[in-house]
Amino acid sequence: MSVNFLLLCFLAILMWKIGGSKGWLALTALGLNLLFMFIMLILINWGFSPVILTIITSLIITSMNLFFINGLTTKTIVAFFSSAIILIFMVFLIYICVNFMQLQGLPTEELMEMDMYSLNIGISFLSLSISVMIMSAVGAINDIAISVSAAIGELHQSNNELTKDNLFNSGMIIGKDILSSTMNTIIFALIGGQIALFIWVSDLNYSFAHFINTKILVSQWVTLLISGIAITLTIPITSYLMIYRIKKTDVST
Repeated sequence: MSVNFLLLCFLAILMWKIGGSKGWLALTALGLNLLFMFIMLILINWGFSPVILTIITSLIITSMNLFFINGLTTKTIVAFFSSAIILIFMVFLIYICVNFMQLQGLPTEELMEMDMYSLNIGISFLSLSISVMIMSAVGAINDIAISVSAAIGELHQSNNELTKDNLFNSGMIIGKDILSSTMNTIIFALIGGQIALFIWVSDLNYSFAHFINTKILVSQWVTLLISGIAITLTIPITSYLMIYRIKKTDVST
């Protein structure tokens, strides 16, 4: 019995004991999300557009994270639409940044390890860079969107006399509390994934100016900044959409 299988069993038991039925749903959604990502990679290899496939896959993953686990409710619908708006905004922002800063392709340091391989893969490295940056922030955007929409929904249920401004300010306060921890998660995930390469680059005796301008560092920094912008914008957009939906429902009833 492999270590991977044992760890998977341990994770499943913990999610079942702690999360109950939602724990099982979350684990199932995780498996399906990995399956969708695997299908996306196959389709990219067949020649389909990486950016379009990434957008579609991100929307599917968002749907799984929201509707499959939490059901079709007002808070999940609002979280989905706010995530979709941020996703479209990210595509344009990433395209401009990557194209302007020429961040596509492999850094020089990684090319040293790939001298024996052909880089003629028939896929645009610009599209691949955009896809990687989009996927790096999808999960965090979903988390903040559902957290803010659910919190505003609960506040309205407990006191339906709260005004739009009260609900919006409460949503912003809740979002600010979540923002710092989410940003820390993204920062350490990006740094942790490249820490060995950073150490190797530091041993190459680059000057400080050369080091901070290496493609590997700049690409990670740009990914972090764009993810931070997207996550931060998710808070007011979700708050506004949730309040609009609540007040529209109140008027109709």
